[in-house]
Amino acid sequence: MSLLPVLLLSAGLAANPSAEPAFAPHPIEAELGRCMESDEGMSTHGQRECLAAATAAWDRELNKVWKALMSEVDDDPAKEALRAAQRKWIAFRDAEIEALERTYGAMQGSMFLVMLADSVSTLTRDRVRQLEATLEAWRVSRQ
Repeated sequence: MSLLPVLLLSAGLAANPSAEPAFAPHPIEAELGRCMESDEGMSTHGQRECLAAATAAWDRELNKVWKALMSEVDDDPAKEALRAAQRKWIAFRDAEIEALERTYGAMQGSMFLVMLADSVSTLTRDRVRQLEATLEAWRVSRQ
């Protein structure tokens, strides 16, 4: 079975393929899109700058969501497990960035620098989404 119908339904596009998705992009993603479509985003350097700004914004968002999660989780074993996982994620992120830098750095062409910047930004964005989901689940479980 193809995943396309599921993806289209989740994006709200199956009934009307020309419709906008049923959800709004995260403000950081919206800003990244605006930046990439601006005059600044028309160059490789500009795209890297746009992605660097998004990465910094995702890092701030990560810290915000992390603080919210730690303030709401009132179960000490769960909180300690989250802390341990976050420390391991940071070690993973750092190792992954090093591997990506070495890999993309060995490639010829400036587009690979943009791909590297996107990969680095995606790491933190995805962790933010994971922590947001955990925070939301915790909140729902306490209602």
